[in-house]
Amino acid sequence: MPCTLLFGLILFDIIEGKKYVGGPAINIALHMAYHGYLPTLVSCVGNDDLGSTAIRLLEDNHVSVNYVNTDFEHETGWVKVFLDNKGNPSFEIIKPVAYDFISLTDAQISALSKESFDIIYFGTVVQRNYTSKKTLKRLIREVPSREIFFDINLRPGHYSKEVVDFSLSHTDILKLNEEELLQVADLFDVESTNEAYLIEWMFRKYPSRIILLTRGENGVSVFTPGAREDIAGLKVKVKDTVGSGDAFSAGFIMEYLNSSDVILAAHKGNELGAFVATKSGAVPELDEK
Repeated sequence: MPCTLLFGLILFDIIEGKKYVGGPAINIALHMAYHGYLPTLVSCVGNDDLGSTAIRLLEDNHVSVNYVNTDFEHETGWVKVFLDNKGNPSFEIIKPVAYDFISLTDAQISALSKESFDIIYFGTVVQRNYTSKKTLKRLIREVPSREIFFDINLRPGHYSKEVVDFSLSHTDILKLNEEELLQVADLFDVESTNEAYLIEWMFRKYPSRIILLTRGENGVSVFTPGAREDIAGLKVKVKDTVGSGDAFSAGFIMEYLNSSDVILAAHKGNELGAFVATKSGAVPELDEK
């Protein structure tokens, strides 16, 4: 079976007073496990009730916790989520929390380095602190993978130019939305807002072979050097869009691992993202088991 390493956040979204498991890495891990995959999750939780809940949820859904360590000084991550009248979220991200301190022992790194991963996945928020950033750099350097998937997920105040530049410099598959494309351009002082120009600039400057530009309810554009394909969004009744982007990533990765067909993978990502938007919480499949 194809192997995926997911490096990133374990947290809980507080939505209208209810707690939902969240964070891109754990969301994708749970989506993949539900569909029969066995991803490797690398993260950190606190020595608290939320951390115990997350570990229990992962174990109950057959996601290995061999590389989910416990930090005894910081609480498990959590985020206040505010929804507008269309179900679109804004976030108050708490720091510091356990996922800022992801570290692995030499033995854990050695074990991972003996695996051959098809994809290593990560984002930006998990790199906001030195400890987790250092661990990610070591993983990229020492753990073999066929491709690296960077899901940029820019959150104001939780990324830097250095982090974005490092990440893009090691990326094969890049996912970002229209607003994030403009944010990256601004970060690097690119004096254009023309989408085609910015995509071409990214291909020239960085090694990405695939760029997934998501457009919310309007679908996604798939760019490869010299080519573009637009995939329309699916019309659904939106409950909230929390986790829809992560669901897109999960759907894309699963199909891409199966078929290597980028366009089919983007369609599958659209489908899973749209399904999640019709429900509360980032991984509604868990409520259907």
